[in-house]
Amino acid sequence: MPARRRHRHPRPAPPAPVFVLDAADLLAPATTRPALPGAPEAHADLFRHLLLPTTTARTGHRVDVAAVGTRVLATHLDGHPIRLSETTSVLRARTVLAGDRVSLQRTHVLAYAAERDDLAALLGDDLTDPHPGTTLDLRLVLAGAAAGLRAADLAAAHRTGTLTADRVDLLAALLAPW
Repeated sequence: MPARRRHRHPRPAPPAPVFVLDAADLLAPATTRPALPGAPEAHADLFRHLLLPTTTARTGHRVDVAAVGTRVLATHLDGHPIRLSETTSVLRARTVLAGDRVSLQRTHVLAYAAERDDLAALLGDDLTDPHPGTTLDLRLVLAGAAAGLRAADLAAAHRTGTLTADRVDLLAALLAPW
């Protein structure tokens, strides 16, 4: 009698590792705050483009962040400095930031971090200090970087308006190893 197979179907692959941006991390003590290794400016960009616009839309408050040392900190709330040593300042900022988080694929974040300095030189304020008129979609930049596009290609596509999800998917398929 042949041995019975325990599993008829292959096991599913483990889920892709996730990088979570949590607004509460902007106010957490330095020992508990996660850092993106070697790329605090890239980490700050992720907060500026992907998390804080949602916070502003939800609450009406503007939060500014900056890379300080190896960490990213909330520095201003509605133009007023957030002093981490003042309890009232931290509590006010914490109520504004409470509950906001974004999940990203770790490979996309790491690929972006590798290209970030070149992108900052090419895109300037669109990347480093987004304003209401900024049309840069950082999720598309992350996906493009993960697909293998270089900073110059991403910047050129953004300037010409051709950085779209369909084109990023097409380029990812073309650049994928056989």
